[in-house]
Amino acid sequence: MKTGYVLTTVDVPNCPPLAGPEFYEMLIQFALNLTVLLLVARFIYFRWNRRPEYLFTLLITGVVVFLICAMLRWIQLGMGLVLGLFAIFAIVRFRTINVPVKEMAYLFMVVGISSINALLRIGSCLQWIIFVNVFIVGLIFTVERIFFNHAINHRTINFNKTDLLKPSKHQQLLKELRELTELNITRFEIGKVDYVKNQAQIRIFFIGAGSEASLETENGNDDD
Repeated sequence: MKTGYVLTTVDVPNCPPLAGPEFYEMLIQFALNLTVLLLVARFIYFRWNRRPEYLFTLLITGVVVFLICAMLRWIQLGMGLVLGLFAIFAIVRFRTINVPVKEMAYLFMVVGISSINALLRIGSCLQWIIFVNVFIVGLIFTVERIFFNHAINHRTINFNKTDLLKPSKHQQLLKELRELTELNITRFEIGKVDYVKNQAQIRIFFIGAGSEASLETENGNDDD
């Protein structure tokens, strides 16, 4: 008795023609999604955070997720596909860096809104698409405006007075850092400390742009 293996493919029963009505519907949805992405990434996120690498990430992620969902929405995958896409980001975790919590929230929002814009049909769900997009953009703008009204930048500096690292001297350390950098420092985080060499890495957070040449770009791995 002979046995054989049969290769199966995903059945897409109603794949529309390239120049059909659904194609132009998808173009309209893509334009809407790209507009929302630009509003969120360029005019809201970048205005308060000034981190071009994440601006690039948000735009590209949103476009790619939209295209994936738009191409596969004729297959009945539903929200399982959306959650699976975000699970990929959770596993990969952008191994080159540790993505901050705020940037991860933006990334999750971009994945969600792009999925909604791709999966919902304009013909039957236009009012919900507009409502969700306007609500999310308005919510993000309001939160940024209220809680992050001043642009916060940061950089990592080497500090050679380890005696000021004691919790009891943090106010004195903050004053010393402000005098040393002449920046409006709001807070700081103590990183690696070498008491033998009397050196410490301190990440300072300050209001304003500071010197563009000295702003830190996080391309290293912070897993150590």
